[in-house]
Amino acid sequence: MLWEEMTSGDFAQSVQKSEGVCLLPIGVLEKHGDHLPLGTDMVIASETVKAAAKKSFATIFPYYFFGQIAEARHVKGTIAPSHRLIMDAILEMCDEIHRNGFTKILIVNGHGGNEHFLPFFAQMLPALNRPYAVYTYFVHVLADEQLAAIQTRAGVTDLGGHAGFAETALMMYLRPKLVHMDRVKVEESVSMNRLKGLNDRGVFTGFNWYASYPHHFAGDPSLATAEHGAFLFGMMRDNVAGLIRKIKADTVSPALIEEFNGLAR
Repeated sequence: MLWEEMTSGDFAQSVQKSEGVCLLPIGVLEKHGDHLPLGTDMVIASETVKAAAKKSFATIFPYYFFGQIAEARHVKGTIAPSHRLIMDAILEMCDEIHRNGFTKILIVNGHGGNEHFLPFFAQMLPALNRPYAVYTYFVHVLADEQLAAIQTRAGVTDLGGHAGFAETALMMYLRPKLVHMDRVKVEESVSMNRLKGLNDRGVFTGFNWYASYPHHFAGDPSLATAEHGAFLFGMMRDNVAGLIRKIKADTVSPALIEEFNGLAR
């Protein structure tokens, strides 16, 4: 059930039917080459959780764009809130979700740039004595056999790091009217490798992404089709549905939280 579409009276029933699990789909507003919309990550995360919740019921929080995207502040349309704000905001949203009756919150992320921010947020929680469990998951994660299946089906080896094959195919399936393949500049999707010597040694800086992809576009989308997107989406949906079932059955995390919070007082 979508949080924003329920009446207050229906809400309690949704909490009970969800077995205390709420899904929070998160993305950002950022450039996706010249051919995909700014909200691509939000659309993919939101549509995936909506489809997954039809297979394994859960309540869905309104899709959420307060993510980490400082490295795209130079391109128009980007909304890049401060890092203090995004950390405070996600904590308050989780607090509010819990106040409304949920004990387990699955944050389903559609944006690669959140993959440092969200785990760090989760790492903060033991210091804050919160009584609820937070799980973070990147929606584009595929099992080895799933990755092999889409690569074989589409004849590609690289799904693309940003606005490439995978995201373009997914948006062709989910929002075809928002995809503009005539605007693709494939040459802008090739890494400039301006920090390659450091990258190859595992060194991270805040400019790694910009140094390689200043046009905010990575990976050739030319083989993307709506059919490939539907196939990929089905795997992603099933992965999240399976994860919802596992989280509903998870009795260890709540016990660990209670144990730890008691010891840390």
